[in-house]
Parts: sequence; structure tokens; C-alpha cells
Amino acid sequence: MLDRQVNGGVVNPLAPNAYRCWARRAAEWSLITMFFAFPISVALANVTMVLAVLLWLLSMRLADWKPFFLQAWSNPITKPAFFLAVLVVVATMWSPATGPEIVGYFKKYSKFLILPVFMALLVRGPVRGRCWQAFGLAMLVTLVSTWLNVWIDLPWSQTQNQGFGVDHTVFKDHIAQGIMMSLFVCATAMWAIKAKRRGQALLWWLVSAMSATSILVLSQGRTGYLGVFFAAFVFALSALGGRIKAAMGTVTVAAMLIVGVYAVSPQFQERTNLALREAHTSSLSAVTSIGARIETWRFMTSGTTKMTVLGAGTGSYPVFARSYFKDPAFCAVVCPHPHNQFLLFYFELGLLGLALFFWYIFAIVRRAFEVAPVHRGLMLGFVAIMVVSNMTHSSFWLSTESHYFVVMTALLMTSASRPGRGKGLSPPPASG
Repeated sequence: MLDRQVNGGVVNPLAPNAYRCWARRAAEWSLITMFFAFPISVALANVTMVLAVLLWLLSMRLADWKPFFLQAWSNPITKPAFFLAVLVVVATMWSPATGPEIVGYFKKYSKFLILPVFMALLVRGPVRGRCWQAFGLAMLVTLVSTWLNVWIDLPWSQTQNQGFGVDHTVFKDHIAQGIMMSLFVCATAMWAIKAKRRGQALLWWLVSAMSATSILVLSQGRTGYLGVFFAAFVFALSALGGRIKAAMGTVTVAAMLIVGVYAVSPQFQERTNLALREAHTSSLSAVTSIGARIETWRFMTSGTTKMTVLGAGTGSYPVFARSYFKDPAFCAVVCPHPHNQFLLFYFELGLLGLALFFWYIFAIVRRAFEVAPVHRGLMLGFVAIMVVSNMTHSSFWLSTESHYFVVMTALLMTSASRPGRGKGLSPPPASG
């Protein structure tokens, strides 16, 4: 046959518009490249994301749009993402923010609208497999670099310090690296469980253990500490099928691991104790990580602005924060964003925006219970990381973290939406 099916329509490779087939394949490879890029370089991730969308548009015919919209709308993640993006636009009508500030917010949240495009490009199983390989390769580069950084200076590393007990973040910042490595811990554990040969399973378990250790011993990111603990805990519960004895055993082992890590990791000890001290001494007179977050909570309850069902408007938080936090040093930390995505959505988009965000999270959880236990564990582990990260950071407002959460949502939801759900989550072909 001369005709060949391409997602959304039939393309004849001998016809003048055969470039559409090429454009679709090029868009898929751009997306695959993006999965490698976003853990390492925001600039490269942005370029490959724009290229993937443009190439996808070139591959679309007029007749392809209706099937695309129907397929996109049938995925449960599309509705909350779409309505959240719409609310961001509508909420500009009562926002005190300036035009440039609002445009900046549009850029940050535009990925909610592009989410269906990512899912359309991830329909084919081989593409999903290559995306996992690309993400895994990027995380392996990060992992190896993190451990090498203990002994030698790496020119591409953000930190240039040797030895244990110090931070060894390689790309971007310790929060972003910690939450991405937390998912890699769960992914490699899943690949170990699904491996067909014992040697492969042992290799993946080793990588998973080294990844978790890099977070707990070689990083100062407390978000990463919480992320890997909760993600691994949820993954273990789900992978074991939720049995009571298994659950009790998991809780016991988790508690022992926390005590053990605290005992052997000076970095974990110091950052945990520092968090407790900062929480007890928080005030507007001194800028600390935990203290800044506590003062932001106080600002939210100060009555500076009235909270409504629809919030204070898109981009309003920095405007009100600048009038509340008078100290320039303190404002530089908390005025751009409140380090809490839940608070940011509630402040700017009100109860409706917060409800839509919860709907977005719930859509992933609900779909997770439609796949096999081990795949469910990966999806719920991802949700645990999402909740932890957005409780301590404005993750969907920040470039690297929003790339991570949106594109991984697309990959996980697409894998769980196809016939033979979960196959797109299997180990990369190179690993069996």
C-alpha cells in the first residue's frame, strides 16, 4: 500500500504533501530531544519545545483538527489544564499587574495549552520509549556528574566543591535536580522490577540506590529529600499491591531509612536542623529559606487584599507583595513568587483556580488506578513529587520545573491512555 497512517490522517508518501509525514516525525524527534534537554538546559528545552509545536502544526491538515480535539478532550488531564489556562487569561481583567508582567505569566502557563500537542506527539509507543530513554540519559549524565563532582571539578557543574557534606548540584538548581532525580529513583526501580534478566534488575536497582543517595547525601535540597521519601514510599505501597502487611513493612523500613540517613549524612542532618531553627526564628528582619515561606503565609492571612472566588488577578501577587515586604533583601526572595504554587493559584485565581489545580492532580491519580500496580506506583510517585514540590516552590511558575511537570504529565497520561496501558512505561529497549 502506498498510503500510510499518520496520527490524525492518512498521508500518501508519493503525494506532494508528503512533507507532512516528515514534519510529524521531525516533531516527534524534537520532543524526544526536549526530554533530554529540560533536565540540563532551559534554553535548549525551549528551542526544542517551540520546534516540536511548529513542526506538529506543519504536519496537520484541515481534516486532522477535529480528530485531534476529540482525542485530546477525551484525556482527563486536558479539561483541568485547559480551564486553568483560560482562567489565567480571564483573570487579567481584574489584575493590578502591568501588561509586561501579565505577558510573562502567559508565557509561564502557556504549556497547559500545549499539553494536548505533547500527548498527540506521544501517541506512538516507540516515541514514548525514546522519550523515557532521553530523560533517563539526561538523568544518568546528571547522576554520574554529581558523584564525580565529589572528587573532581567539572566545567559544566553549577558547584565546584569536593568532598562529602557539601552540595554537588550539577545543572540548574538543587530543587529542580532533586525532584527530577526523585522520579528517576522510582523509574529505575520500576525498570528493575520489570527487567527480564537478573543482571539487568541488579543494575537498575544499583542506579536507583545511587540516585536516592545522591539526593540525600550530595545535595542540600530539602524539597528533594521530601520528594524522594514520599515518592519512594508511595511507589513501594503501590508496587506491592497495597497489602496491609506489605504496607506496614514499608512504613517500618521507611522510618528506619530516615533515621539511618539522618545518622550518616552530615548534609541531611545540617539541612534538617537548619530548617527547624529557621522555622522557630522566622521574622521579617532576617532572610532565611523556611522563614521566607512562613512570612509569605502570614502575608496571605494579613488582610492586605481580599481573597475571593476568583482571586486578585493574574500577576497580582508580586504587586501586593512589593507593598507588604518593605525590606529589599526580603522582597527579592519572596516578591517574585511565594514559593508555593497552591498559594499562588489561590491568591491570584481564587478558590476556582485552586480547585482546578486540584482537579489537574486528581486526574493523574484517577488514571493511575487504571494501570498495573507497578505503573501505578510510578504515576502516584510522580504525583507525590508534584505535591511536595508545589508546596515548597512555585513549580508551574518556574521554567525548568514547569517543563518537567507538564511534559512528564503528558508522557505518563498518554502511556496510561493507550491500548495495553502502561507499555509506554516499560524499560528502554536497550535494557531489555
